[in-house]
Amino acid sequence: MQTFAIVIPNFNQSHFLPWALESLRHQDNPFNLAVMDGGSTDHFHDVVRAYSDIITFLSSGPDAGQAAAIREGKKRVQGDIVSWLNADDYYFPGALDKVASLFEHDPDLDVVYGDAIHVTPEGFFLSYFPPIQAFNAEDLTRSCFICQPACFVRRSAYNAVGGIDPALHYTMDWDLWCRLSKSGARFEYMHELLAAVRYYPGTKTLDRNWLRYKEIWRIERKYGRRPLPVSWAGFYRFDLSCKRRRTASERIWLRILDRLRGFKKRLYHSQGLSKELNRPIYGFQRWEPVVEGLCTIHMPWYDRRDWKRLHLEVEPGDADYRVALHDVYDQTLSAQRGRLCMDVPGLDGPLRKISIVCPGRPRWRLLGFSCDLD
Repeated sequence: MQTFAIVIPNFNQSHFLPWALESLRHQDNPFNLAVMDGGSTDHFHDVVRAYSDIITFLSSGPDAGQAAAIREGKKRVQGDIVSWLNADDYYFPGALDKVASLFEHDPDLDVVYGDAIHVTPEGFFLSYFPPIQAFNAEDLTRSCFICQPACFVRRSAYNAVGGIDPALHYTMDWDLWCRLSKSGARFEYMHELLAAVRYYPGTKTLDRNWLRYKEIWRIERKYGRRPLPVSWAGFYRFDLSCKRRRTASERIWLRILDRLRGFKKRLYHSQGLSKELNRPIYGFQRWEPVVEGLCTIHMPWYDRRDWKRLHLEVEPGDADYRVALHDVYDQTLSAQRGRLCMDVPGLDGPLRKISIVCPGRPRWRLLGFSCDLD
């Protein structure tokens, strides 16, 4: 049986850390866990004390940064497959079993990656990770289509390329995927949900620091051999789209980048390259909250409080919708000023499944998702 070596880097994220640790309690496959804390001043030690039975190695004190902590953590725990999980992210129940099965059935496989969801700080659904696609080495130098917490690497392949680069702050994951690709490592995409990624102001993903764009440019120059990197435009557009309050210049830039994105989609369509880009993800269009017919939301829930009432923001705001929980609790709801509300019965287990359709409307929008908690 394959064993995982998992590292959780943390610094003052102890309010999120229980979800990451609880998600590991819901894995049946064996793993060794290193928790690498940068010297948190919050209630970190209280949290890890409650999960001491699943922590193999624990370190807390000043370090050389996140990448260096991850690199050191991987040295401290044994395992055939290596991965890391940020303190504010978490796994789907049974994710490790699905990944281990692929590695066990194909000894020549080096990297397995899968689907992920974006969630709010409270853990409510925002979107599916949009750039996901089947592996293509050339595309990897233009787009980081592999979601980091949903990616797992055979240790022998990880060691062969020298592991994670501790000098990088923003793109250490993308850089690692590119080095693995250049080394001839075999990648496989599995269309399974493996991880949840929190999105909120202050995360590295939404950090518009120019050091981040500098590291992005470095990827294209070093691995794509392109002297004029262009992928930063897509990253910048996504960053701006996630920003609620934009300056006048940012609004102008977003309009320009939206037009360029539209031109790119039309160009790809004319060349017959748009099939992968246009493939819906569980019913959702990529990069937009637009649903093609029926959408299905899968999400883990590790909060001790249960759902009491479900709230959805939809468009059109005056239509009827059918909402089903776990394929059992099925109701037809009429939107009132763009909102749907549904009482939630007691749900067992940490996995949530919600299916939504707007009958007679081939395209509609899901603009918000939240719950009252019991």
